[in-house]
Amino acid sequence: MSETAKPVLGNPRVGITELKGFVTRALVSIEVPLADAAEVAALMAEADARGANAHGVFRLPQYVDQIQSGGINPRPNIRILSGRNGAALIDGNNALGHLVMKRATELAIEKARQSGIGWVGTRHSNHAGPAQLYPRMAAEQDMIGLYFCVGNANLLPPWGGTEVLLSTNPIAIAVPALRHPSIVLDMATTNTAIRYEQIKAPSPSPTPGGKAH
Repeated sequence: MSETAKPVLGNPRVGITELKGFVTRALVSIEVPLADAAEVAALMAEADARGANAHGVFRLPQYVDQIQSGGINPRPNIRILSGRNGAALIDGNNALGHLVMKRATELAIEKARQSGIGWVGTRHSNHAGPAQLYPRMAAEQDMIGLYFCVGNANLLPPWGGTEVLLSTNPIAIAVPALRHPSIVLDMATTNTAIRYEQIKAPSPSPTPGGKAH
């Protein structure tokens, strides 16, 4: 991402290089290897630069807490469990989700080059930032990228219900274009992602109709 990427209105402007350095140092301080910390930091900073601030550096305290409490493995062995010409399954060894999804995306791109399609599933992973990051990687290689995620927490009721039974299960798609920017869809299967409401909660601005903090 460019240092000149536009900041989200109302937030302070911080250079991408500075942001990546801060996140890298924070992760290294809790035993994440430098190379892994730098990869995660770059993806977190890109999330903020693209306006997905609820899934960017905002999440750093959450990741730090999870690593320090044993909820995330800071030194994982991410490995391919099984593979075919156009498909594979990766075990993330409970790593930071960015590392698992980046590895899965790279493998899917590699398989798509060889077979025309690359479909890679993951397990034992964690939160990986905004879904759009990963299909964008495919679009940069002139491929259509698809991302489907099953969340690990029930946050919403089924249509017409009152009991929370479903997760937000994000979906993202990126389609490359010749002379124009890629077409990118990044959505949750809810009206609003919960972290955006948490960011907005302290704000004095009014809440749109149909939502409550």
